[in-house]
Amino acid sequence: MTDERPSPRADLWSAVFWIVLGGAIVVASWRMDRLPHLNAPAYTVPGLVPGLLGAVIALFGVLLGVRAARQGAGGVPGGFDADGWRRVGLVLALCLGYAVGLVGNAPFWLGTFLFVSLFVLIFEYPQRKERGQVVRGAVMALVYGACTSAVVSLVFERVFLVRLP
Repeated sequence: MTDERPSPRADLWSAVFWIVLGGAIVVASWRMDRLPHLNAPAYTVPGLVPGLLGAVIALFGVLLGVRAARQGAGGVPGGFDADGWRRVGLVLALCLGYAVGLVGNAPFWLGTFLFVSLFVLIFEYPQRKERGQVVRGAVMALVYGACTSAVVSLVFERVFLVRLP
């Protein structure tokens, strides 16, 4: 595994993806029910947080695109090698497993803990193995999973007052 930075061209195409995704999230959030029959204040409407997150994603996509353009980006990216496609497939499998398999079928905190822990464990494994730190890496993955699960659950339940599945 190398520490090469993505090319400006790859960054440009990534920026397009993030801008489109962020925009789609904003549009979907805008279309969500605003609960007028409950006289809900504007800061409690269901689409507010996803809409803000979508806007931030799109904004960072724009910033990534501007940086790529300044570095001379243009054209279609050269593509991934076999390892790159394997990593993309792993990300998709993990995200779909979390969204389809865990959310709604397991307590939210447990699903999030499992997802984050497994994600960190899988993607840090090659570096940890190379340094002889596999056990330490597994422990850290569990710590990251536990902390992320706790913080996300508490923030959504206590700050945003969202009941999680």
